[in-house]
Amino acid sequence: MMTLHNNEKNLREELNKEIEIPVIVHEKINNAYRMIEEHKVVQKTPQKEHFRWMRTGAKIAGGMAAVMAVGFVFCAANPVMAKELPLVGGLFEKLQDNVSFFGNFADKATPLEEPSTDETSAPADPGETSDAPLETLYTKTEDGLTISFSEIYANDQAVYLSMEAVSEEPFPDTMMDQNGKPVISMMADVSYSFLTGDQSELNPGIQYMNPEGKFLDDHTYACILRLNTKLEDTTEYHKKYEEMVQKVLDEMGISHEDMNDETEEGYSLLEEFNDKVSEQGGALYSEYVKPVALPETYDLHLSISEFTGTKKDPEYWDHGYSEEELENMSDEEFQEVMNQMPAEYAQHPNEHENYWFEGEWSFDIPVTIDHSLTKTLEINETNENGIGLASVVKTPYELTVNPLYEEGSNSDCFIVTLDADGNMMPYVESDGSVNNYAIQDHNISSIDVYLVDYIQYMDELKVQYYNDNLDNAQWKALLDANAKYHKTVNLAE
Repeated sequence: MMTLHNNEKNLREELNKEIEIPVIVHEKINNAYRMIEEHKVVQKTPQKEHFRWMRTGAKIAGGMAAVMAVGFVFCAANPVMAKELPLVGGLFEKLQDNVSFFGNFADKATPLEEPSTDETSAPADPGETSDAPLETLYTKTEDGLTISFSEIYANDQAVYLSMEAVSEEPFPDTMMDQNGKPVISMMADVSYSFLTGDQSELNPGIQYMNPEGKFLDDHTYACILRLNTKLEDTTEYHKKYEEMVQKVLDEMGISHEDMNDETEEGYSLLEEFNDKVSEQGGALYSEYVKPVALPETYDLHLSISEFTGTKKDPEYWDHGYSEEELENMSDEEFQEVMNQMPAEYAQHPNEHENYWFEGEWSFDIPVTIDHSLTKTLEINETNENGIGLASVVKTPYELTVNPLYEEGSNSDCFIVTLDADGNMMPYVESDGSVNNYAIQDHNISSIDVYLVDYIQYMDELKVQYYNDNLDNAQWKALLDANAKYHKTVNLAE
């Protein structure tokens, strides 16, 4: 079993390392954090000093923002793994210890079996041979890249697929993240066979994906692709939300444009607006977002349109300013510099930072859900602040914590979850949700769930955790003193 993988622990270690990060990366990071905030009503207020560290040659880098990657990315050498592995079959066993949601997939997964070869798939001339990959239900070739799926496991929360991508030409040297995983992304259109008619709008649609895997050799990348199947019907929520937002705007006597003028007055209005919306938005979400029931079996349609890697040595845009000059700029001046970035650098992917393949790798994959290993603990309680927990869901690999808000409560909260030993639970890297944790080898006989003010957590509590190198007991005491809600949940069998 791989050693304990904890994003927070890794980040703490990296804080003490001097790593020169180009300012363009930091700008992308800043944008990413604003884009991927889970269930936030509007973009967070740009704090004058809170995010200023992202501009300079800081000690850490966040997820590559333009691509909305989750996790912290660092440049590292790419020693291509030349391990001989079968091209198909048995990949879960080879990869299951190398993903953030690691666990025993091999004993639970089933192979994706191709139908028997018939006359239509045979060569026209039996004496002829071809080096071209054979197109099958689960193997497709486009743009010099062959993508294959071989195994599947599905539960109530996610579908896990073992996947290989084989390139005709050697893959370029690729940037590695802080856990030694290649920085790879995919764009894909995702839909489910049971979502038809009026429910077809509930299909995920175009998805940005961060697979977790490794290179087997210089032509072969293998990964476990995780697809979130915790589907929600947000139709009524969006309707109620838009009504509420308009009501708040009317009461304040302002428009959206008044909050987007990048002035102190605009920031102040935005902050007030956020406060008012967060007092109602969480309750609306808790009341009107409805989970979508999954059938026992269904077909997953997956159409991949882009497979992208980040180069080991990307060529970032030269803005022409020193780090000191950027540090001394106002927010407005800094943004003006960023506005001068050429379009060829701003778009993703681009030839300066990435290599990529384009095509249509289209698959229809049968799914059968295993309910037997999913445990849902219904809690449905709130405290005097109107903040609480709806439920906790446990699968063999993941833990999902679902908050609950009453009307009038401040839902601008961040969830922190500790295991039974006081360790911070790590996030599932490829998911991007702030309430979905990887169980890994943590002791989850019980967990402590804290909901804390978002800004306070990001600007004060987390900083203190890192800077003071708090141990588990000190960190728990700090959370106990500042949490808007805390509950110990017993998950023992």
